[in-house]
Amino acid sequence: MKKKIFIGVILIVVILFISIELFQGSTNNTNPEVVANLEGTIYFTERVDGVLTLFKSDASLQNKTLFYSHKGKGDTGFGDYNDNIIDFNYDKSSQTVYFIAMQDGSWSLFSLHESENTPTLLQKEVMETETAYLKNEYENQTATSKKGTLYLLSEGNEKIIKKFHGLYDEKFTGYRPTGFSPDGKHLVYHSMEHATPLGTILKGMVAETVGTTYIMNISTMESAEYVDAHNIQWVMD
Repeated sequence: MKKKIFIGVILIVVILFISIELFQGSTNNTNPEVVANLEGTIYFTERVDGVLTLFKSDASLQNKTLFYSHKGKGDTGFGDYNDNIIDFNYDKSSQTVYFIAMQDGSWSLFSLHESENTPTLLQKEVMETETAYLKNEYENQTATSKKGTLYLLSEGNEKIIKKFHGLYDEKFTGYRPTGFSPDGKHLVYHSMEHATPLGTILKGMVAETVGTTYIMNISTMESAEYVDAHNIQWVMD
């Protein structure tokens, strides 16, 4: 019995290793300098101990700070907690973030000014609010994903900007566009980081999140790792 378990563990490790190696072998043109000169400020949700938490950073990721955590405040009314921030929007004119989180068993709308530490409850029974997340369209450009490969459509011409090599699965493999920077010069996208669905599934069994977010310079096609974000809003100063 122990021998079978040992062999099973070895097989899982080998499959995971092969999946990662196949993917990394087909990934190139990465350059951390892509992030260095990005301008503006980003607001984004990122999982911390399984909870979607709101962060703020300059776009070049030099000063990432916690903006707000709803940890321990999302009482569902059923004896447990859902502390996720499920939607948010930063209003530049008022320097205020509006977000939705659980309180006393109800999804509720809150506001939080940049200078405050405690949010204000605005309305209960709210499931969604206005958002300004990154979009896959910018002027005459559109980013799409087909069978895991990233395409850029510009002025009627479509070209591949990131080719996926592996066994495509809509849920477990491939690249997916997140959206363009405010000037349209960069594209944020997500990679599942595996060449096979099984590799992604196995990784998901041992990791809180699977995949990596990247940002690409459209003109050079160079990419760099970016924030491990769920949703991103990019505000120009």
